[in-house]
Amino acid sequence: MSKLKLKIVIVGAGNVAWHLAKELQKNDQEILQIFNRSVKPAMTLARKLNCDFTTRLDALNTNADLYIIAVKDSAIEQVSESLVLENKLVVHTSGAIEKDCIKHERNGVFYPLQTFSKEKKLNFKNIPFCIEATKSEDYNTLMRLATLLSPIVYNINSHQRKVLHVAAVFACNFSNFMYMIADDILQKEKIPLEILQPLIKETASKIKKLKPKEVQTGPAVRGDKSTISSHLNYLEEGAHFDIYKILTETILDKNKNEL
Repeated sequence: MSKLKLKIVIVGAGNVAWHLAKELQKNDQEILQIFNRSVKPAMTLARKLNCDFTTRLDALNTNADLYIIAVKDSAIEQVSESLVLENKLVVHTSGAIEKDCIKHERNGVFYPLQTFSKEKKLNFKNIPFCIEATKSEDYNTLMRLATLLSPIVYNINSHQRKVLHVAAVFACNFSNFMYMIADDILQKEKIPLEILQPLIKETASKIKKLKPKEVQTGPAVRGDKSTISSHLNYLEEGAHFDIYKILTETILDKNKNEL
């Protein structure tokens, strides 16, 4: 099998596009063009890649093998409908949107399951890719492309990907929001967030070998009502109080049901 070498247009210039475009280029894929409605993000990313950019769909390069739509979920369908292309493979990178929202005969999904921030470098070898395509030959192309970037590649359909995305929101986005709350609480007492980092790392590392329910600790699991009451008294009323109360009651109920 010959080495994969695709000509690619990236539609979008946000966090996912930023990382994915650079990683694709690093793996010998040719990025022809960046499209973005705002000029500054498009120009900045294009300069990093030394490629063309445009803010006009009528100036989109139509000579690519693959068009990767990396925009916010609510814009994917509209953007795909605006791409005037014939017999081209068009994919999106979303975890929550169905493949068929792309209104092209050759469509697919190229979903990297990771949280992306422009300021934070990532090792793509540790990122799972979820692949889906309407045509088998396009699926094979996406599979080959994904395995260039990472050894962790899954055949995931649209329903499975939606479920996966829900789970990811709990595991990543909600967890990070808990860190934000912890930081708010600590800042009031002039305690640095860094003091929690060993605890956070140890908690995350446990689920590499054990089920989360096997390593759940804390006053709710112990049924320690005195400590729970003390925590609620400190938090008083407000969003943090409500979140603590709801989560504690949920853990208490779950433990009661499993006894």
